[in-house]
Amino acid sequence: MKNILTILKKELKRFFTDYRMIITLVSPGILIFVLYTLMGSFISDASSTNQEYEYQIVVVNQPSEEHFNQIVDFDLIGNPINLVNASSANDSYLTQLENEEIDLYIIYPDNFYDDAIAFDPTNNDPNNIAPDVKVYFNYSKIESYTIFEYYTFLLDGFKDDISMKFTVDRNDLSQPEDGAIIFITTLVPFLLVIFLYSGAMSVSIESIAGEKERGTIATILATPIKRRDLVLGKVFALTIASLVGATSSFLGLMLSLPNLAGANSGLNFNIYGAGEFILLFLVIATTTVLYVVLISMISTFSKSVKEASGMSAILMIFNMAISVTSMAGNVNQNTYAYFIPVYNSLQSFTSILSLDVNMLHLGITVISNVVYIAMGVYVLSRMFNSEKVMFNK
Repeated sequence: MKNILTILKKELKRFFTDYRMIITLVSPGILIFVLYTLMGSFISDASSTNQEYEYQIVVVNQPSEEHFNQIVDFDLIGNPINLVNASSANDSYLTQLENEEIDLYIIYPDNFYDDAIAFDPTNNDPNNIAPDVKVYFNYSKIESYTIFEYYTFLLDGFKDDISMKFTVDRNDLSQPEDGAIIFITTLVPFLLVIFLYSGAMSVSIESIAGEKERGTIATILATPIKRRDLVLGKVFALTIASLVGATSSFLGLMLSLPNLAGANSGLNFNIYGAGEFILLFLVIATTTVLYVVLISMISTFSKSVKEASGMSAILMIFNMAISVTSMAGNVNQNTYAYFIPVYNSLQSFTSILSLDVNMLHLGITVISNVVYIAMGVYVLSRMFNSEKVMFNK
């Protein structure tokens, strides 16, 4: 145990006395927070309309019936409206719309209101024709698209009101936090697995392959320390460093989610308690150690840092391919799936964040990860005992 602690202290001192390494570990979380916050701000600005913006609208043959105007009322949108009532259609309005000088151009047919009331969809008479309202907008201008969506919604309301064939009573039984859960479970597990692997790769590759490349590994192996103790000391140190990076990335991600979703999204992100974060940390810890062991095996097998980086990048592709499966947002209920390394962690993240934890599946994930870690440490010890592997003979 003393030898393990000696190696652990040596590695941790190397990590945390190097300001470049500290920046490498901590900066991802800060960058994630800043980047996602800016993205949320840009998306919100791009998809929202200034409440002081004055819509420019041209309507041909605007119906004068009071009932129609009570339902299809521009004033309900809350923005100032400059409404031009034109007596006839004119292609110049289309040109103005293309040039973003106006936002909406609507043409009602003559006698629209009376024809709409008289239209019977069950009547097959050729003379029974539904009146056609032409609504033109410019999709490239957010204000034009916004007022188009709003006005056509009101027109649909008028159409439903005059037909009255049946009514639809819409009742949403979802809870306020459900929207946030869907948003989080679609995005966070995928990113979390990527961040954990990237953090482990940033510190694990250089730890062994770098020492082989510099020739210092021979000095360490010559000391009277069991190779197993050397492996454990390095794995523990790499795990601590990786967890620092993983914690930074996780905090940056979770803190930035409300900003990424947008201030006006109405999503409630205050839905997780200490229990969920403890379970998340448990899975994060075992997954991080597993990544450290896997990448350490690659680093030990490689002759140089460059070679180890190339091989780790290939494993990164497989890791990403597995992580994409979480974006469906569904939790796999097959118990055997939780014996599959990485995939089990991914599914556990999803179940914890969806507040629907199956403790059996979570237990299998943690225990199987520990077993895989133990197997990996054993293989690493054998590799460290091999002169051919350690000295590239």
